[in-house]
Amino acid sequence: MKKVLAVLASSAAALLSGCGGGGSGSTQQLAGDSGTTSPLAAYIGTWQSACDNHDRQLLVIAFKSDGSGALELTPTGETYFKADCSGAVIATDGMSAKVTGKPDGTADMLIRLAENAAPTSLRVDKITSSVPAYSFTRSGTGVKYVLRGNQPQWCVDVDNGESCLWDEGMQPALSVPGGLSLRGNDLYTVMLDKGAYVLDMHYVKK
Repeated sequence: MKKVLAVLASSAAALLSGCGGGGSGSTQQLAGDSGTTSPLAAYIGTWQSACDNHDRQLLVIAFKSDGSGALELTPTGETYFKADCSGAVIATDGMSAKVTGKPDGTADMLIRLAENAAPTSLRVDKITSSVPAYSFTRSGTGVKYVLRGNQPQWCVDVDNGESCLWDEGMQPALSVPGGLSLRGNDLYTVMLDKGAYVLDMHYVKK
C-alpha cells in the first residue's frame, strides 16, 4: 500500500501500490448534494481500487463515534495469488491505528486523473488527516516473517514469485492535508504535494 497513506497519513512506508486512473464523463456528484446533515456523508462506505499486479486497496470510511463530524478512515491492502486479483485473498495488510479526517472546507481544483490526461476540474472536500503513532501488519495463513538484507519483512508466495511488505517498526504520529472528491461512483483522493494537490488514489464503491 505504498500510496494509500499519502492522503491519509502521509507517504510513510506502505501497503499497496496502485492508483487507478481515468473516470467516467458523468456529472460530478458533490458530497454536499447528498441532502444529509454532513457534506461528508456521501463518502461513507467501503471503496476499492482496481487490481494492480496481485494487490487491491480497500478504504472504509465512517463517521467517528464522538459526534465531531470527523471521518474515520481505515485503509486495508489485499494480496491475491493470481496477478489479476482473482480467487481468494492470501494476505491482508493493515495499520495498527485508525486515521482521522477532519473537514477543512471545499475547493475547486484542476487534477490529472490519469498520467497523460489533461487536468480535470474537481470539487474537493478538503480534510486534514491525522494518525497517532502506528505500525503496519500483514496477516494470512501463508505469510512468512523473514529477515532479508537486514530488513524484516512479511512475504507470501504468489503465482510469479513473492509479495513482500517491509516491517519498519513503529512510525511517528502524522498530520497531513488531503481531500476527497466524488464523480458518479468514483472516489478520488488527493494529496498536497510540493504546494499543489495531486491525485493519490482512485476507488469505486464496493
